[in-house]
Amino acid sequence: MINKRPVVSRVLRGVVLAAALGAALTACRNESSGDLIRSAREYQAKGDHPAAIIQLKNAIQKQPDNGEARLLLGQSTLAVGDPATAEKEFRRATEYGQPVSAVAPWIAQAMLGNGEVDKVVSEFGQQKLDDPKAEAALRVAVGQAQLRMRKLDDAAASFSAALASDPSNVEAQLGQVRLAGVVGKIDEAVEAVDQIVAKNPQSSEALLLQGALRLARGDRSGARAALEQAVAVDPAKAQARMELISLLIADGQLADASTQVAEARKARGGDLRLLYFEALIAYQKKDIAKARELSQQLITRAPEHVPSLVLAGAVEFQEKQLTMAQSHLQKAVLLAPQHEGARELLVRVYMASNQPARALEAIQPLVASGTRVHAGTMMLAGETYLANGDLKQAASFFSAATQSKTQATAARVRLGQIAMLSGDPDRGIRELEAATGAEDAPIQADMALIAGYMRRGESAKALAAAQALATKRPTDPVVHQILGSVHVARKESAAARAAYARALELNPTYLPAAAGLARLDLADKKPADARARFEAVVAKEPNNELALLGLAEVLANTQAPPKEIAAILQRAVAAKPQSATARLALIRLHLQEKDTRAALAAAQEASVALPDDLRVLDALGRAQLAAGELNQAIETFNRLAAAQPDSTVPLTRLAAVYGSRKEPEKAIEVLQRAQKIAPADPAITRDLVLGYLMAGKVDDAFKQTRALQAAAPKSPTGYLLEGDIYSTTKQWAPAERAYREALKADPASELSALKLHGVLLASGKKAEADAAARKWIADHPNDTAFRMYLAEQALRSRDFKNAVTQYQAIVTQQPDNVAALNNLAWAAGQLGDPKALGYAERAIKIAPDSPLVLDTIGVLLVTSGDVNRGLEYLTRAVTLAPDRNDIRLNYAKALMKAGKSEHARKELTQLEAVTQDFSGKAEIPALLKQLQ
Repeated sequence: MINKRPVVSRVLRGVVLAAALGAALTACRNESSGDLIRSAREYQAKGDHPAAIIQLKNAIQKQPDNGEARLLLGQSTLAVGDPATAEKEFRRATEYGQPVSAVAPWIAQAMLGNGEVDKVVSEFGQQKLDDPKAEAALRVAVGQAQLRMRKLDDAAASFSAALASDPSNVEAQLGQVRLAGVVGKIDEAVEAVDQIVAKNPQSSEALLLQGALRLARGDRSGARAALEQAVAVDPAKAQARMELISLLIADGQLADASTQVAEARKARGGDLRLLYFEALIAYQKKDIAKARELSQQLITRAPEHVPSLVLAGAVEFQEKQLTMAQSHLQKAVLLAPQHEGARELLVRVYMASNQPARALEAIQPLVASGTRVHAGTMMLAGETYLANGDLKQAASFFSAATQSKTQATAARVRLGQIAMLSGDPDRGIRELEAATGAEDAPIQADMALIAGYMRRGESAKALAAAQALATKRPTDPVVHQILGSVHVARKESAAARAAYARALELNPTYLPAAAGLARLDLADKKPADARARFEAVVAKEPNNELALLGLAEVLANTQAPPKEIAAILQRAVAAKPQSATARLALIRLHLQEKDTRAALAAAQEASVALPDDLRVLDALGRAQLAAGELNQAIETFNRLAAAQPDSTVPLTRLAAVYGSRKEPEKAIEVLQRAQKIAPADPAITRDLVLGYLMAGKVDDAFKQTRALQAAAPKSPTGYLLEGDIYSTTKQWAPAERAYREALKADPASELSALKLHGVLLASGKKAEADAAARKWIADHPNDTAFRMYLAEQALRSRDFKNAVTQYQAIVTQQPDNVAALNNLAWAAGQLGDPKALGYAERAIKIAPDSPLVLDTIGVLLVTSGDVNRGLEYLTRAVTLAPDRNDIRLNYAKALMKAGKSEHARKELTQLEAVTQDFSGKAEIPALLKQLQ
C-alpha cells in the first residue's frame, strides 16, 4: 500500500496559517523592548540590518524614548543607505539620554552620507570628546569632510589628530592614504593601502580604498579583486557591493553585474541603488523597454536622484523622445550643475531637437571652466558652435581635438568640411585627404573627401576616391552605394546601376541602394520597376518601416491612388508604432487629399502613441485646424508654444487659427510675440500685415512694411507687402509702384514679376501686362513657373491658343511635366488640334493613375469618336476620384454617347443633387432633358 501525504484543504491551510501568524504576533507583543534590542544587536552582528530595523522599530513603538534603540536604529538605517533617516534617529538618541561621545561621530557620518560636508565642519570642527576612540572617530569624519571640500591641510591635521587620540584607528590611516591619492601620489598611496590591508585583512573600508586606488592607476582587474574581497569580508557592506557592480557594468561584465545585484537584493531588496543598476544593465543590454520601465520607477520614487534622471534622459534620447529626454536632463543639470555627463547629454538632445542656441548655452560651463577639457567634449563643442554658424570657434575646438588619438581623424574631417564652407576648398581637401590617410580612418572621412571633390566640380577625383574606397572595403554595401551616387552625378547611369546592384548583392535589403535603383527606374520611365525595388525589400522584411515609406513615396511619384498610398503608410505605422515618421507621412497625405476627418483620426492616434513628440503635436494641431476643430487647435498650439519657447512656428500656427476664427486682434498679439523671437523674419511680418488688414488697421500694416523695407532695402518682400495692401483696396496705381520697387530691389524676383503682371491686368493695362510678360520671358527663358502662370491665365480667359504656346514651351524644357502635358492636351483639344491626343498619351504614360490625366484622355477619345476606349479611361478616373464632380460629369456625358442612358441618367441625377458648385453643373438640366 502506498503511503499518501494527507491532503490539507485550502480552508484548513488558511486556518493553520492564521493561527501561526496569530502566535507570532502574540509572541512579538509579549517581547519587551530590551528583548527586541538584544535581537536587533544579534541581527546587526550578522550584517542583517533590514531585520535589525524591524526589531528596533518594534522596540521604539513600545518605548519611544529609548535612546539606545534610537542609536542602533540610526546605525542600521545608515548601513542600508538612508543617511537622512539615520541622522534624525541619532539626534533623537541624544535627546533621549545617549552620551554625546557615543552619538556625535555617527551624526557626522550620516551628514557625510547626505553630502552636508560644510555642516560637518561647522558643527563638529571645534568639538572635543572625552572618549579617545570617539574623538578619533569624530576627527576622521571632520577630516573626510575637509577632504571633500579640498581643504587638504585641514584634512591632514584632522587625520593626524585622530591618530594621536587612537593610533589604531584604521579610518584615520585610510584618510592619510586618500590625501596622498588626491595630491597625485598614486603609487605611494597604493603602497600604503596595501600595508594597511595586510595588517587589517578584514577591513572592508581598507579594501574599498585599495580597489579605488588600483582603479585610479588603471589596474581594473586588481580593483575588481579588491572589491570582491571587500564584499567577501562584509557581504552586508553596501558600498563595496555597489562599487563592484558599478565597475562590472563599466567593464561590460553585465552577467556578473546582474549576479551581484541579485546577491545584494537578498539583503537590501528595497535599495534604490540596486534598481538603478538593474535599469543601467538593461540599458547597456539595449533592452530599452525594460530600462524605460525601471528608470520611470526610479524617478517616481526618487525624483531628485541625478544618476536616475540622467539614465531616464539617455533612454528617452535613445528612443528619440526628445521632449522627455530634455525634461529629465534639464532637471539633472539644475540639481547637479557640475555633472558633466548630464550636461553633455543635454547638449546632444538640444542639438538633435534643432535648438543650437540652447546647446551652446548648456555647453559653456564644460568648456569655460579652465580645467582640461576631454577630447569628446571638444568635439561636441565644435559641433555646437558649427550648428550656431560660428565656424571660427568650431574650428578651434576641432583643432584642439586633433591632439587626441581617438578623435584626431574625426576632427580633421570636420576641419576639412569647415574649410570648404569657409571658401578655402584647397585647405579643406588637404584636411580630408589627411584624414583618409590615417590608419584608423572611418568611412566618414572618405565620404567627406568624395563630397568635397564633388562640391569643387572634380567628379573625376571623386570617382577615383570612391573606387579606391571600394577596393579598400569591397564587401561593404555602403561603399558601392556611394560609388553609384558618384556615377549618377556624372550621368553614368549604367555604371550607377551596376554599383547599386552590387550593393544589393552584398545586402539584398540595403535600402539606399534599392532607392538609388528606383530613382534611375523613374528617370527611365519605368515606374513598375521602381515599385518592385521596394516591394522586394518588403517581401524579405515585411516590417521594414523605411522600405514601406520608400514604396509609398514611389507610389506618390507615380500618381497612384491615395487610398493605396495610405494603406502602405498604415502598414509602416503598424511595423513601428513608436516611430513618428510613418505617422506624420500618413497625416500629411490625408491633409494633401483634403480628407480632414482621416487626417484628424491619424493625428489623434499618433498623439496617443507619441504624446511627447513635438512633431506629432504640431501635426495634430494642423489636422485640428483643417477639420475646423479650432478650440482644440488653439489648445494644441499653446502646448507646443510652451514646449518650444524659442520657436516661432507654434505661434504662427496659433495665429493662423485665430485668423480662421476671424479674431485678428488675438492673431496680432501672438504674431507680435513671434516677432520678438525673430524680428527679421519676413514671413512673420507678412502675417502681421494680413492681421492688421483683417483688423482694419491699415496704418499699422504700412508701418510693418516700411520697417521691413528699411531693415532690408535689397529685399523685395517689404515692397511686395506694400503692394498687396494697396491691391486689397484696389488702389492699383500705388500697388503698381510698389511692385515695380520690388523688382528694382531684386530684378530676379519672379514673384514681383507675377504681382506686377497681375496688377497691370487688374487695372486694365493689358498691353503693358503683355509687354512686361514678354520682357520677363525674354530675360528669363527658362522660367517655367512664370510660363505656367501665363498659361493658367490664358486658360481662365479661354485664350486656348496662348495657353498652348506657353504649355508647349514648358514641355520642351520639362518633357515629363505631367501637369503641363495634361493642360496642353486639354487646351489643344479645345482648339481641335489633332496633336491633343498625343500629348494626353504622353501624360498617361508618366502618370497612369492620375484621375485628371485619365479624365483628359478619356474626354479627348470620346470627342474624337472612340467612345468605348474613352469611357474606359473615364470609368477608371471616377473610380480613383469619386468626389471629383467635374470628372463624374464627363463620365456621364460619355455614358450618353455610348448609349447607356439609364446609367447616365442615374449619374446626372446624383450630380444635380450636389449642393456644391463645380465646372459644368449648369449643363445638367439640359442633359437630363435629352434623356427623357
